Amino acid sequence: MNIFKSKLLWIAPIAILIVLAIFSIAFYPAYNPKPKALPIAIVNHDDGTKIQNKDVNIGKKLEDKLLDSDSDTIKWVKVGSEQEARKGLDEQKYYGTAIFEKDFSKHAMSKTQKVVMDSKKSEMQDKVKSGEIPPEQAQQMQAKMAKAGGSQDIKVQRASFKTLINNGANMQASQIATQVLKGMGDKLNQQIMDQSLTSLEKQDVKVSASDIKGITQPVNVSEHKVNKVKDHQGNGNASFLMFMPVWVSSIVASILLFFAFRTSDNIQRSQRIIASLGQLAIAVVTAFIGGFGYVYFMSGVQGFDFPDINKIGLFVSIALLGFIGLILGVMTWLGMKSIPIFFIAMFFSMQLVMFPKQMLPKFYQDYIVSWNPFTHYGEYLRELLYMNQPLEMNATMWMFVGFILFGIVSAITAAMVRKHSDKRTEVPS
Repeated sequence: MNIFKSKLLWIAPIAILIVLAIFSIAFYPAYNPKPKALPIAIVNHDDGTKIQNKDVNIGKKLEDKLLDSDSDTIKWVKVGSEQEARKGLDEQKYYGTAIFEKDFSKHAMSKTQKVVMDSKKSEMQDKVKSGEIPPEQAQQMQAKMAKAGGSQDIKVQRASFKTLINNGANMQASQIATQVLKGMGDKLNQQIMDQSLTSLEKQDVKVSASDIKGITQPVNVSEHKVNKVKDHQGNGNASFLMFMPVWVSSIVASILLFFAFRTSDNIQRSQRIIASLGQLAIAVVTAFIGGFGYVYFMSGVQGFDFPDINKIGLFVSIALLGFIGLILGVMTWLGMKSIPIFFIAMFFSMQLVMFPKQMLPKFYQDYIVSWNPFTHYGEYLRELLYMNQPLEMNATMWMFVGFILFGIVSAITAAMVRKHSDKRTEVPS
């Protein structure tokens, strides 16, 4: 036969384009991931202060500016207290928090006010000594300044700007939140310094070398990590790293269980039902051996630091059983033809498990994330690993229960209604 007459020969270029296009689409979310409306909380306790009869509230001014900003990258959310913000961090509502202390404005401007007051006091003393100003007039001027809000006894203190980073929620998102809040702290120091220098220049106040640091660094920026990722915990990416092994092993186990049933010599319906029940029982044993074996191997051999190894082992076992139920339930009716679908689903979901929702394309956010089982698996595994969440019957667990029930019903129903060949070597698809 002439090879050039073979259809397969000419299908090859088309097939490779289709395969490459499919995988290109699958990895599309990772091409240029940019955060969109990444939620960061802002807690403003700043009471403001009064400088030369003018009300100054740096925290309020910045808060209003951030809340009114039209940035597509960050979504600033006003929160009433640090306790409320921490609760939101634990619930993954925010990836970071900015906190202004009660006396932020007062402390931020205290050094500048102190320098101004000391300068004026020194200037007045010089004028009194030279006789330019009588002592009585100097006392009146001091009383007038005190009445206007000035004080000669100003306690200099750096303002406190505290940031909380939700380290365990998502590594990529927490890194972005860190950069944003660090930049915010640097900008605060810069803006307050510029404002202070402008004020000093207008009043022709000379600054000594010992006062420079207090004026140029008026804000103490402190960073605190919440739900901190420890060493030997996959740098916060364990939910992604533990996705492909669990899914692929579920496919392999399902294929073996599928062929174990199909190659058995069960002609009568009662035999098929008994064989199906045996298949399901071994699926349970397989899932729990795989789940706990996998987790204990990661811990004992690879040194992964699990916060509660038995809790994670139980969850992975239930996830394995759920995925086996889903795959086996589909294979029962479609056979091996369904396997490529499961691998394609894995490749299309890898980026969804890795990135936070806010960094995915809008189409994925609106139509894929909410129902994708791998996203739910990855999210809940991350909560168990990094967010100190308990193992409970939430939506993700009920999803796995649904997969298990689907597998049970499909396997038993197929055993009852489908005919079985009496040849062990014959494997129907």
